[in-house]
Amino acid sequence: MFTLQSLVRNRYTNGLWGKWDAFCQAASTPQNMISQEATGPKKRILLVTISAYTNGWPVIQGPATDGKIWGMLSLISGWTVDILADTLPYADPTRSPTKKNIRRYIQALLKDNKAGDQFVLVYSGHGDTQGLVLADGSHISPEELRAWLVQPLKSGTTLWTFFDCCESSNFLGLPQKISFDQNQGTRYQPSHAKGGNQDIRGTVISIGSAAGPSGEMDLSDTAVPTQGQLVHCGPLAFTAYKFFCSEWKEGEPLLAKFLPSLKSLLSPRPGQEPQITASSILSKPPVLPVLRPLPPTALFA
Repeated sequence: MFTLQSLVRNRYTNGLWGKWDAFCQAASTPQNMISQEATGPKKRILLVTISAYTNGWPVIQGPATDGKIWGMLSLISGWTVDILADTLPYADPTRSPTKKNIRRYIQALLKDNKAGDQFVLVYSGHGDTQGLVLADGSHISPEELRAWLVQPLKSGTTLWTFFDCCESSNFLGLPQKISFDQNQGTRYQPSHAKGGNQDIRGTVISIGSAAGPSGEMDLSDTAVPTQGQLVHCGPLAFTAYKFFCSEWKEGEPLLAKFLPSLKSLLSPRPGQEPQITASSILSKPPVLPVLRPLPPTALFA
């Protein structure tokens, strides 16, 4: 495992950003996500990052880096990646993170979902009490997010969401709040959310940093490798990057280890702590997706 981790760290900064740029250049239609999939259960991730805001919302630099970090972690782990962003290296209006495009790509993400399939949605940008804030200051409401992401899931599917924005404690209105004790034991308590679990058939786990642009991290941290030109990213992406590069050891990447690492980065306002919520009490300790590398022969083929 030490050899694999060293290989990943060394090759990460030398070759994988170029591979990510090549992916962006080739990805021109939503169908590219479907055609890349192998047979068997689906493992799909959709990245939505917004940096350039108007109507009084400040521009933020972190989401551009977040897309690269989450994209590369996902490719390393063998997931099928798709992205909507306003900082891609080519112009494609079909991949602009507008409300219409986001809904369309979420529909593609979850299309024909069935038992055993796994899905991830990552959002990096602004958020407030009305939901996700789009570039023009309009919103995707928590009710819309739940209708688009949660209600279409079939029994036996799993969805993870990572919301790196303000007010993101429980956008999906999931009924269980997850915390961990000092021995990494999982604790559940009612979240008192309005949504409840009456329309949930799959398993949903949602992580909200509740930090927003004020939580942007500096990638000069000595705990992670970096090319130097990458400066800002969101706390969830930073934690995932750091966790993958320096904290993940033999065994499974447990959520119980990830949350303390995330909390250690932030000094949140009261009531704005990062939060994990779930659709139900889980049968076993949750294991993070997209943080388990493929064998080196597959990774750098």
